Amino acid sequence: MKNTISLNRVGLQFNLYLILDWQTWASAKKSIPYLKKNINSKNIVIVSSPKILGEDLLGCDFLDENTVVEGLSFDSVREYIEKLGGTPKNTGWYLQQFIKLGLCRNCQNDYYLVWDADTIPLNKIEFFDKSGKPFFNLKREYFYSYFRTIENLFAIKKSTKESFISEHMIFNSEICRNMLNRIESNDKFEGENFWQKILCASELLKPDFIKKDQRFFSEFETFGTFCDHFYPNFYAKRKLRTLRHGTDFLGKNPTDEVLEWAAKDFDTVSFEEWGMPIPEMILMIENPVHRTKISFANTIRLFFKKERRKIFEKFPKINHEQFKNFFEKTIAKTNFDFFFGKKLAYGQKFHWGERSLFWRIRPLYVTKCRIQRYWRLLTFKF
Repeated sequence: MKNTISLNRVGLQFNLYLILDWQTWASAKKSIPYLKKNINSKNIVIVSSPKILGEDLLGCDFLDENTVVEGLSFDSVREYIEKLGGTPKNTGWYLQQFIKLGLCRNCQNDYYLVWDADTIPLNKIEFFDKSGKPFFNLKREYFYSYFRTIENLFAIKKSTKESFISEHMIFNSEICRNMLNRIESNDKFEGENFWQKILCASELLKPDFIKKDQRFFSEFETFGTFCDHFYPNFYAKRKLRTLRHGTDFLGKNPTDEVLEWAAKDFDTVSFEEWGMPIPEMILMIENPVHRTKISFANTIRLFFKKERRKIFEKFPKINHEQFKNFFEKTIAKTNFDFFFGKKLAYGQKFHWGERSLFWRIRPLYVTKCRIQRYWRLLTFKF
């Protein structure tokens, strides 16, 4: 059954929330000045552990992460995951998602914005179209396990080809509250609240699915799919010019001058802590003369053209292991942003049994992967 909520076109004010831990605070300090400059929010609120209060919060408000949802904390999530037989290594990852959803129950405004602390808005960004509709930002990634959980929770399937997983999301508070209420009223799953039922609905205990990473839920993918099904046309959709692996292409701490240069080609850039700067790229972007002659987007293209030439000029004598390392550090990281291609990056959805059978023919598997990597490099265009 479709639901309706009237659009409030007057006074579209919202708070911006940064959910972070101590490790991402360094990235947040770089992002906050740009957030204040380029996003028109009422306040910026840092949601974290109280131990961060010893830091200068740069004029931002603070909200204790343990007070957002009663009974929700790092320890409670870890204990429940272990109770279900899962590994606790992703406890913080799940906790942040549950906090983002739980904020709707304390929000006094019609909307609230959740923003990744490691992402810098390089240009001014609006979150509503001219008619007052909020925007979903679409990306390329797709993980089958997320949609198994969504189908378990709501008996609905993916309805949009693109992904709702982005570096930010503007939540309609009422719709999000309705979604959480629907989850909590689902007697099919154990649990006293929405986050426990989500974990029960996930694939933590399923033996037939690839469980290496045990990440079976996405708050953004779930909310986007829920809106698409139950509140069609409430949100407008767009594709910002995003760069997820900014650390690889810009380094860990680019100057404001470099970011101003990159802003001509991208609206946002993210600096994930596990990113590794590419030395050849850093040499080019740190050269001020280079920046006056070539755009950042064309610098990335130039880098890949040079690498492709170096690899194929040695054909057929190619160091396969060296190329594999290059591929995983560069091309394999381009599946999230539309800058690198329009084709969607669909995740694996075969079962353990199928994978085990295929792995028994190891030489065939290795050859197949090599062919796929070389073909990806040969046809890599953006």
